[in-house]
Amino acid sequence: MEAYFEFTITCNNDIKDMLVAELAEVGYEGFVENEDGFSAFIPQSQHQPLLYNDLLLKYGINPNSVPHSVIQPQNWNAQWEANYEPIIVADKILVRAPFHQLETAYEHVITIQPKNTFGTGHHETTQLVLELMLQQNFTAQHIFDYGCGTGVLGLMALKLGAAQIVGNDIDPWCVDNIDENKQLNGLQNFDFRLGNLAVLKSDELFDGVLANINKNILLDSFALLAKHMKPGAFLLISGFYQTDLTDLQVAAEQVGLQLKNHLIKNNWCAAQLQFVPKSV
Repeated sequence: MEAYFEFTITCNNDIKDMLVAELAEVGYEGFVENEDGFSAFIPQSQHQPLLYNDLLLKYGINPNSVPHSVIQPQNWNAQWEANYEPIIVADKILVRAPFHQLETAYEHVITIQPKNTFGTGHHETTQLVLELMLQQNFTAQHIFDYGCGTGVLGLMALKLGAAQIVGNDIDPWCVDNIDENKQLNGLQNFDFRLGNLAVLKSDELFDGVLANINKNILLDSFALLAKHMKPGAFLLISGFYQTDLTDLQVAAEQVGLQLKNHLIKNNWCAAQLQFVPKSV
């Protein structure tokens, strides 16, 4: 394990979510909110000063005014545990860590070992997809969890009755974390594959797809995802802003994915689409 940089960024709520999203796309692995902004964490070896400076300047923040410190490897888990709180979605889903007290007041409880905040339920996009999932039938379904991270969405699908999950991600840390989270939840039917969409077999078809990624990746992936969806299959997407929904809807319709529903939280958006193949 290596040490991490912690950058304590002061900003207002209008730009915080956008800046967090952009930092996440360039390697920042953790974010902790505070009253004046947030702290961002990245392994020292992955920090790119010029890229970091450009992103802050884009949002009117002087990089030289941002304090930073080094978090040693032995302190990293303690840092997460000190700031990690359980998440409640729609009064029905509790997302907790192993060190939180187990509560039985919720219909569904998911236990996640926190190693990446974008896979632990804390971000609005994850919460929105979880809420949409409550409205979807997963019984005996074969589901693809695209960019699965900690596996929180795939694990929720299994708890909702899915028969089998195939999940992929390009981050190697997912390999051990998925196994750990499967064990914590007493679930096994989760086939994790390290890599991009090329990990899918050419004839592999799914009843549903979960994709909490970002706008650009979704736009680039719609056509290939549709090829792996059964007629009538659903696609739940998030990782984008409310203002991006129209662009995504237009692109999705080109490959037979029709918008059926969407939810919004703090300008973030999640949507439900259905695959209706175009007649030849």
